[in-house]
Amino acid sequence: MYANGGGDKSSLLLCKICQTSFNPEKRYRKEVVLRCPDCQNKLELAKQRANFKVWRCNNRHCPHRKRELAKLNSSQYQEYLKRPSQFKLRYIYREYAFKIRQIAPQSSAQSRVDLSRIQASPQVLGLILSYYVNYGISAAKTAALMYDIHGIKISKQTILNYAQAVAANVRPFLDNYPYQLSSQLVGDETYLRVKGKWHYLFYFYDVNKKIILADYVTPKRTTESACIAIYQVLKKYQVIPENLRFTVDDNPIYRVARLYYAHQEGINFDLNIVKGLTNETEVAKEYRPAKQTIERLNRSLKANYRPMGGFKSASGSITYVTLYSLCHNFLRPHQSLGYHPPVEVPELAGLTRMPDKWLRLIKLAQEQLPTA
Repeated sequence: MYANGGGDKSSLLLCKICQTSFNPEKRYRKEVVLRCPDCQNKLELAKQRANFKVWRCNNRHCPHRKRELAKLNSSQYQEYLKRPSQFKLRYIYREYAFKIRQIAPQSSAQSRVDLSRIQASPQVLGLILSYYVNYGISAAKTAALMYDIHGIKISKQTILNYAQAVAANVRPFLDNYPYQLSSQLVGDETYLRVKGKWHYLFYFYDVNKKIILADYVTPKRTTESACIAIYQVLKKYQVIPENLRFTVDDNPIYRVARLYYAHQEGINFDLNIVKGLTNETEVAKEYRPAKQTIERLNRSLKANYRPMGGFKSASGSITYVTLYSLCHNFLRPHQSLGYHPPVEVPELAGLTRMPDKWLRLIKLAQEQLPTA
């Protein structure tokens, strides 16, 4: 086959066997046409995002546009005449190109190391996790500390391998634990350095219980990423409360994620938008303390991981975030909770040494792993 028009993709091609001309572009006799539910006008493609399309009704006489225009007061109408692009009056439909249950990872932490076959003793493993996770000491300094203080020679890479193996074992325990949750949640995204590039960590957090519910690490800050993080939260509810609320910043991906769950999954929740550094609205004034709690969580994580100078791989960042979330939920005492951890596990009662608590948590997590 060759192109008659000099290689232009829009030109016809001629088959060298049967001499039949054809167009390489796909053509369909029938195509799905999206129409406005108010005026039946054909929707036009307004924006093309990474994982969804925004379709808009451009009919100036559409009843939907007239209704929205009538809702504007005099000052808003004058502002609309000056800057019409700042007002969304036309009917908009979002066509999503993903299904949350198909893209949400089942288990984000993976390991090639069998925890039952490591050469270190359980006490050594508990010490390593205490230094590496609880106190935010890098793997290289943890290796030096184990030799200088405890006389145990162990390499930096071995410590990273042990951490990855533990993260893979405890991830199902962290995800499936029967948490007692409230309906007041807060979410935010922060930056992590992975292989010299910025990745994003989506945190969602129970304001009242101080429990980390989602810790999704991704190279992209998109609506799809926000949907996956919210999906991690919703899985932890046996019954989704009717008054579920998320306090987030003014990033538009959260608004689109809310629309996705309402339209595609039939799950409704409210958003409290806290924008900027000043309380410009009553909502921001009421919910800014909640937003500040997750910002403190971000700072605590960064204080731990900053001495490491970032992560060498995506799996390394997922490993550390998993271990940090486990430590935060089950091991770290919080002043606002009377110096108790957010989740008190009966099996840890009576244990005072942090290495012993780590080992007991690992044992509990392994007991819940599925067996072949």
